[in-house]
Amino acid sequence: MPVKNYLVAFFFVACILSGCQKDTSLSVNILSADLAKVNSQLKGVWVYPIAINRIVDVASGAIDSIKYGVQPGFQFDGGMHVSILQDTKTTIKGTYSLSSKNGVVFIDIIYPSGNDLQFRILSADGSTLKLESAVPYIGTGTTVSTVARQLISDLTLSKQASADISGKLVRVLVINNKVYYSVAVSVKHTALPKPADSTVLLNTKLNTVGSYQYEFEGHSGDQLNLDIIGDYSQTIFYAYYAGVPLAGVIGHDFQELKTTTGWMVP
Repeated sequence: MPVKNYLVAFFFVACILSGCQKDTSLSVNILSADLAKVNSQLKGVWVYPIAINRIVDVASGAIDSIKYGVQPGFQFDGGMHVSILQDTKTTIKGTYSLSSKNGVVFIDIIYPSGNDLQFRILSADGSTLKLESAVPYIGTGTTVSTVARQLISDLTLSKQASADISGKLVRVLVINNKVYYSVAVSVKHTALPKPADSTVLLNTKLNTVGSYQYEFEGHSGDQLNLDIIGDYSQTIFYAYYAGVPLAGVIGHDFQELKTTTGWMVP
């Protein structure tokens, strides 16, 4: 049997079907027609994935730590087929199905290998899709999961807009909510002949905390260069092209995080 990795989140159908009004009834009777409506709302390309991971003690509900993580985007065709947008170079074709239990709607995404990611949907309003996962937590240096703690991931995606594609947008998002950091965004036009292929500084932000976002028009062969000065153990960044994650190698130095090879605009 395929391994089931239970990744994802609650989803009260009343939230999707009635504009996220609070449901005060004791139970929700979900019909096949309701699942069909949910499926129609899922249809499309969901990008700019951002995941917040929490390690939670099952007994007490106490949160041990909160960190940001990386997840793929998804394209649902409405006919139970899904493209898993791992990054701009890697798209995996799979299938999906919808089901319900105790007033909660689940979406199972099945990879070609048979691995099954089961999501509960928190909300879907046509522009934003919110999911949540809950899996047994496997600590660093161990290979055995424990029922005492869970890794819960809140995943937020946005519906891909035509401007994301026509504008050839490259978006950089840096997040550090604890300590100050500085960031510099540059691009190298590798497809152009010398000397036009030199690295060009686009934007900087010094001594900031919280979120930093910058967008620019990318061209095929452009290489993103990102340099972040600060405590990289507390910092995460996301890089997208048309909303789909860019991929590459990350280098670490003392109090510095930077992109190295990869991070190319297709």
